[in-house]
Amino acid sequence: MKKKSILILLVLFMAMSTFSVFGNSDANRINNQLRDIGSQQKNLNNALNQNKKKEQSVAQQLQAIENQILRTEDEISKIQIDIKTTERNVQQTLEKLIAAESHIDNKNDLLGDRINVMYRNGNIGYAEVVLSSKDFTELLTNLDMVKRIVQHDVDLLKQLKEQRDAIEDKKTQLENHRSKLVILKSSVEEKRKSLQVSRGEQERLRKALQNDRAEITRQLDALEREAKLLEDQLRKLQSSGAYVGGQMQWPVPGYSRISSPYGNRIHPILRVSRFHSGIDVPAPSGVTVVAAAQGRVVLAGDQGGYGRTVIIDHGGGIMTLYAHNSRLNVSVGQQVTRGQKIAAIGSTGMSTGPHLHFEVRVNGKTVDPLSRVRR
Repeated sequence: MKKKSILILLVLFMAMSTFSVFGNSDANRINNQLRDIGSQQKNLNNALNQNKKKEQSVAQQLQAIENQILRTEDEISKIQIDIKTTERNVQQTLEKLIAAESHIDNKNDLLGDRINVMYRNGNIGYAEVVLSSKDFTELLTNLDMVKRIVQHDVDLLKQLKEQRDAIEDKKTQLENHRSKLVILKSSVEEKRKSLQVSRGEQERLRKALQNDRAEITRQLDALEREAKLLEDQLRKLQSSGAYVGGQMQWPVPGYSRISSPYGNRIHPILRVSRFHSGIDVPAPSGVTVVAAAQGRVVLAGDQGGYGRTVIIDHGGGIMTLYAHNSRLNVSVGQQVTRGQKIAAIGSTGMSTGPHLHFEVRVNGKTVDPLSRVRR
């Protein structure tokens, strides 16, 4: 709980319980000042809650943008790898195409030379084949061999051409794939740039919200200082009777867990280091809250960040505070006994969930409640 809220509440119930010491005009003036401070604090607390919600929304959007940027960077990396692989395949295919074309050119030259020789020699060439043959069988064999050589060259040339055409097709496909990858990479990079712009805008918004929160906190600190001045004036007005209540009773019977102890902590809403002036006891809404000891109710009502609050004066400078209640069962000036129901658990005011914020004050100063009450 925030220290500034405690100070405001403390001086308020002091004023309400000691009208006989001050003149009516002084008491009314101080009460009006305290009510004004409480109203300002409530408005500032509401502003802080709205600020927190906006910051949470911005943080979620920033996280979503960061995730998209990471996915986009990963997508770009994969595309770059695909482009390099495709370019390497294009180069290898081009080399194969050049080799195939060279092979075809060589075969074309050899076949052309062979055909030219045979064409120029005409029948003489065939006569030589006939004359060089020892018999008819060898003649047929030699003629068949010549035909086979020519046919083999023709078939090989045809195969090489088919291979060259296939390589050319693959090269074209790879070039098309590379072009598409380059276009895709450009599109993804544009998306990344757009995301980075969005990230910058969200960062600026988050910074503005942080500045707003700092200003609100500064204003709350100013209210705290103002409340301290009133506390100095009213501290002497606490009831002078001795405390006779003995060991205090646990204020939430059946629920002994403490979710936030007395002392310094990171405030769950402000998210800054703050002194926690009491203990928080979580329990379901509607659970009974009882008076820790007998005394007189000096405050019962809505008190800004504390929500619906009860303060009891037990005498001897000892007071207890019960905050964030859903409803109150007592009124100002009422005498209560130890263990009497005074309120019901709730989550009013600046609260993150149903619980009781319980404080013990001795001569206006907070003390660890566990030094006075037993679970």
